[in-house]
Amino acid sequence: MTLRSADEIAAIERSGVVVAAALEAAESAVVAGVTTAELDALVRATIVAHGAAPSFLGYSHPSDGPAFPASACISVNNEVVHGIPGTRVLNAGDLVKIDVGVRLAGWCADAAIAVRVPANTNQSPDQQAHQSHETVDSFIADAWQTLHVGIAAMQPGMRWSEVADRMQRFAVSRGHGMVDGWHGHGVGRSVHEAPQAPSTVSAGLREYRDFTLLPGMVLAVEPIVVMGERGVIDASGCLLPVPVSIAADRWTVAVAPGLMAAHVEHTIAVTRSGPRILTRRTGVRAGIALNDCNGGSSRLLG
Repeated sequence: MTLRSADEIAAIERSGVVVAAALEAAESAVVAGVTTAELDALVRATIVAHGAAPSFLGYSHPSDGPAFPASACISVNNEVVHGIPGTRVLNAGDLVKIDVGVRLAGWCADAAIAVRVPANTNQSPDQQAHQSHETVDSFIADAWQTLHVGIAAMQPGMRWSEVADRMQRFAVSRGHGMVDGWHGHGVGRSVHEAPQAPSTVSAGLREYRDFTLLPGMVLAVEPIVVMGERGVIDASGCLLPVPVSIAADRWTVAVAPGLMAAHVEHTIAVTRSGPRILTRRTGVRAGIALNDCNGGSSRLLG
């Protein structure tokens, strides 16, 4: 684990500003009829316009598969993470997850949003979402709150397993399950660095991978919450994760059809006074009101 100086955290935050701009641009373009490739092109154009580079484009596959071919991971409905943008057309009510990584002046940041495609009166009922818009919006809010429960706990001296436990217990209290195996992580010179920072508790985390939060740590925190399958925490405090599958493209991760997944993420610096969000967006279509983790008053976070 590398502890970052104030100047290095400021450099990561400048990359985070570009991440936020790319996500805001993509979010504003999430409408019925748009393709995921069009959203990806907008993300890339926004990143390049800021003098930065997309961290995910050409990213090496962890198991000798094809390199990732796009600037953003765009996953829809039951797809969890790492969806490859393409010709898929979004329909009203779809739940779209957009994950963006940026490298600017040698420093990286990473964040993801979950967005419901707004209703389009020109679409037939068959093209509308399987879930009501209110249900999907509430689920997205639960996912954001899961993330912010974790962020609020990221105080110096806190064990990461306790942060993960707070996230999983909130998600389960809302009637949701969670995915394990795709984790939060350190961020700095590379978009993925040590340590792993899972959003659920497992025996492996407690026994081998737990760590204490220290000022100067920079972590991407990214709970993956699942609607349609209630989570169970066993007697040892470990969450039983929702099963996933890997698509033929060797990148896209999905839960079973009929379930809905929400993936949200921020890059966070641990400071002596607590957590500091480095990828905060200014415009949020679907967020939650709670205390600002940067020390401000109650506001809408996403």
